[in-house]
Amino acid sequence: MNVSHAGIAGTLWTHIRAQALVRNWGFSDALFAEIDGFAWVQGWAIDRRPTRHIYRDPRFDRVVGCRACGGSGRGESGRRCRVCKGDGLLNFVEPPAAGTGA
Repeated sequence: MNVSHAGIAGTLWTHIRAQALVRNWGFSDALFAEIDGFAWVQGWAIDRRPTRHIYRDPRFDRVVGCRACGGSGRGESGRRCRVCKGDGLLNFVEPPAAGTGA
């Protein structure tokens, strides 16, 4: 049987890297456990990386810039935009608040 030294070293290196990754994930899970729990309760998306966790509230995916004012919140006359009420943003999923006339 012909075994190259590179093949043996590659296998050992792969094993060492895998063990380091498993230990790092375990440490990462313990370190971020409380924050991950809070994010999970809030319904946030958690992007887990070996050295960091990235949290994103999916409600931001529903927010878009107002086309009427170009996202500035002001109309051509300089007054507050009537479409977005001066926010410059629109949320397409949530119904308008009661009493807004929309």
